[in-house]
Amino acid sequence: MNRNRKILKTFLLIVTVFGFLSLCKPKSEDTSGLALLGFVQNSSNLSGTLTDGAGNPIPNASLELEVAASFKSASSKALATTTETGTWQLPLGNGTFDISVKDNTGKLLGTFKIASSENLEPSIEDISHLTDTIFLVSLANQRDVGSKFEILSPKDGSIIKTYDLAVNVKTTDSLTCQVLQNKMEKQNFQVNKGESNPSISIKPLLGANKIQIHCKNESGVSAKKTILTYFGNRITAGGSHSGYVVNGSLYTWGRNNYGQLGSGTSTGDLTNPTITKLSTISNVSSIGFNQNNSLAITDDGSVWTWGANSSGQLGMGNTGDLQASTSDAGPRNPPRKVPGISGAVMGTYGYDHAVVLKSDGTVVTFGSNSVGQLGNGTGGAGTYSANPVTVTGLPTDIIQVIAGSEHTAALTKSGDVYVWGRDQYGNLGDGTLGTASEVNSTPKKVLSLSGIIHIANGRDHILALKSDGTVYSWGLAASGQLGTGGSGSPSPVATPTLVTGLYNVVSVWANGTQSFAILSDGTVKGWGANASGNLGTGLTTPAKLYTPGDIVVGVKDIQYFGCGALHNFAILKSGSLYGWGWNFKGSVGRSDLQETWAATTPIFLTIPK
Repeated sequence: MNRNRKILKTFLLIVTVFGFLSLCKPKSEDTSGLALLGFVQNSSNLSGTLTDGAGNPIPNASLELEVAASFKSASSKALATTTETGTWQLPLGNGTFDISVKDNTGKLLGTFKIASSENLEPSIEDISHLTDTIFLVSLANQRDVGSKFEILSPKDGSIIKTYDLAVNVKTTDSLTCQVLQNKMEKQNFQVNKGESNPSISIKPLLGANKIQIHCKNESGVSAKKTILTYFGNRITAGGSHSGYVVNGSLYTWGRNNYGQLGSGTSTGDLTNPTITKLSTISNVSSIGFNQNNSLAITDDGSVWTWGANSSGQLGMGNTGDLQASTSDAGPRNPPRKVPGISGAVMGTYGYDHAVVLKSDGTVVTFGSNSVGQLGNGTGGAGTYSANPVTVTGLPTDIIQVIAGSEHTAALTKSGDVYVWGRDQYGNLGDGTLGTASEVNSTPKKVLSLSGIIHIANGRDHILALKSDGTVYSWGLAASGQLGTGGSGSPSPVATPTLVTGLYNVVSVWANGTQSFAILSDGTVKGWGANASGNLGTGLTTPAKLYTPGDIVVGVKDIQYFGCGALHNFAILKSGSLYGWGWNFKGSVGRSDLQETWAATTPIFLTIPK
């Protein structure tokens, strides 16, 4: 082997890429071609096939392996002879080894160097067409390749909040990558060495998303990483009812005077409401509740609604409720599929109107249109549409829709915010206050904002999160819900204003007259109304918080929020569910707290099987 080492030292070209060694044939030897093909590494052996340049197997050749580093065998050498089909097997531990190949006459055919480590998944590339003296055999260690790229977003186990999934990769090498979503190829992209965190965008699928990223370096060595995410609103709350999605099943609890729980039975409010799995709907991916209404989107993109219907907000082509009075024990509206909507990906309710985003970027609405909140160019006192109508004047790249009491808003992928409907409290964000009866039936762009990545709203205020982690707010301010300071009952603010003291925010949440922001470290800041313990501080005083404060005591690593008018929920990164705030009719969800008016600190909730 001394001669072999001399040959290696003199003639062997060794190219190192990510710690992978290229194996080259010495120029002084036969140049007809030689290849060690089909490497397979298990716990103790390296096996493959030996062929000539034409691809023909070489039988009865001897392979001699000499230790160049650590070796599991007590012997310093290992020998193997190829079979009639050219297959061979050598014991191989972790380290670097020299392999010399001789034919059955003892003639040296080639000398190779192999680097080995655990979880070895080699790949072979023959580059004999480039030169008659060099061919390449690359041992690909996926562990090492994988260490060269990192998925920055989305995070594994995260819940996607907008209809846009940004795949952000960090790398130190030039890579060609492919993104697969639920085993379907979505997009290919190139990452250049030194490029700063390249990102691509794909549309999430309703429900669970398995994202696989396959990357290959310039030598053809590949590795993959997998993350799991979820797209859809799994937890939500209305005036005093709540809902939670688990594996396609919908659980509801709280008040049922308008049938907003979705059981469809001939009962109104329950004496002892508990968390109950609905049998009236299945395959649910996303939900949106508010006031006395409930909306669900199933995995096929259908929209289902139930609850109050005085303004046609169920989208069924009619108005009115099944029961004569909310105190009657008559039948309630069960979940029913809204005609005329397909491809829905997001939806929610305002006070008595609904908004739905479709996969093609169009937005549809139905229900009350008293101040133009449906956005179809019409509106006025007493007007409504009991059938879905299309919002006009919006860009086609909408990624999020929300609804307030009588306003509606949309966010574009380019970071712009559009608002329409009520402007009595400066809801449109254009610097002026409208009147209670003023109709604004066409979406208006909030000109002072850009770079927005997430929005939320309460009754009559709006929050907007910028890509730099800061938050802006505008609208009704009487309970401190804008977070911009003050005392007593501050006046409305008609222009988006920076919420000071907030940094590294990753999402914003609101309903009623309360506001929340989740920070990158999983902690939460909150502000606004607190008289029912809805900020989760452990107290009902002060009744208003005018600037962001530390709230939701006792829980960490919060990932997702569900906000009601006066009660709230949080999903932790561990998957645990907590609730707090006003507990009217058991809206917080714990049967042992039925007589408790308010839960001022988060309580753990158990979802029945």
